Amino acid sequence: MKRFKVFRYMCAVLACSFVLTGCGKEYGEYTEAAMNEIGNGQYSQAIESLNIATENGEDPLMLARARGIASYYLMDYETAVNSFLESLSYSGSYVSYVDYDINYYLGQTYEKMDAYDKAIGAFSAIIDLKPKEVMAYYHRGTDYLKTGEHDLAIADFDKALELDSNNYDLRIEIAGRLSENYYEEEGIKYLQNFLVDNEKKLSSFDKGRIYYYMGDLENAKIYLEDARDDDDQNTILFLGKTYEKLGDYNYAASVYDNFLKRHPESAIIFNQLGLCKIASGDYENALIAFTAAKNIENNGIEQTLSFNEIVAYEKLGDFAKAKSLMNVYSSTYPDDEDAKKEALFLSTR
Repeated sequence: MKRFKVFRYMCAVLACSFVLTGCGKEYGEYTEAAMNEIGNGQYSQAIESLNIATENGEDPLMLARARGIASYYLMDYETAVNSFLESLSYSGSYVSYVDYDINYYLGQTYEKMDAYDKAIGAFSAIIDLKPKEVMAYYHRGTDYLKTGEHDLAIADFDKALELDSNNYDLRIEIAGRLSENYYEEEGIKYLQNFLVDNEKKLSSFDKGRIYYYMGDLENAKIYLEDARDDDDQNTILFLGKTYEKLGDYNYAASVYDNFLKRHPESAIIFNQLGLCKIASGDYENALIAFTAAKNIENNGIEQTLSFNEIVAYEKLGDFAKAKSLMNVYSSTYPDDEDAKKEALFLSTR
């Protein structure tokens, strides 16, 4: 069975954000300009500024770090990794905040490359020096799941929750990661007692998310409808996906469409709309949704959209177009295992 790529929306409070500050160090003129461009989503322009920064001999540590961040957003993960490693090579014997910062970037980049063993190494380096770093345990636990190290993953998740016991966003995300990796029952256990103990503290949205991950879709629907905000991408995404799981694709699509009329810049919702249309057999409109998302400048999920676009063409029976796009995709993302399987399938058509 062919797999679509789904953009997993993690709450911003949990995501290890790409910090656009100097972490206590000063930027040179062009490196600072590049960081401002990264903040504005102008990643290619940032690379040009960094080339000038190199010519002007600006701080190599911060320059390499900035190049890594820009390359990450351009999905040039090999360059990003090399840049982050170069940046770390300039660190002195004293471990500073910027070293942790770069290791987080490095670990997340390895995750994008499905290089989970290397990601584990990056997050382990953080934990060795900062044994109370909650998000490092969370990331490493997730990566252990990907490598089949279930018991090590659980130990890291438990440690993260021990260090931040009142962080219910973290608990929800851990349950989600377990569910995604075929440990749904264990994920539910992380949530059941927590839901009972904190029922009065939780918002309707959080209750809806918890019920969604528990597989109680009727209750998820009730609470997510109560929390519905047609200007909030997060609530709309979970609400629509709940209706999809309930098999009501038409209503799910209407939820996404209504949001997109107000926020046509949301590539994430366009992608989910495309997946919804695929599930309902409406392949032409699925392709329209994926294409619309790809046309959004700096959409942030170009790889996901490109893969889903290929599968949409395949579903439409346009194998020549699908093969052509797959050739481009494979040269851009040569390490994508899903793409290798899809390319093999297309070669028989």
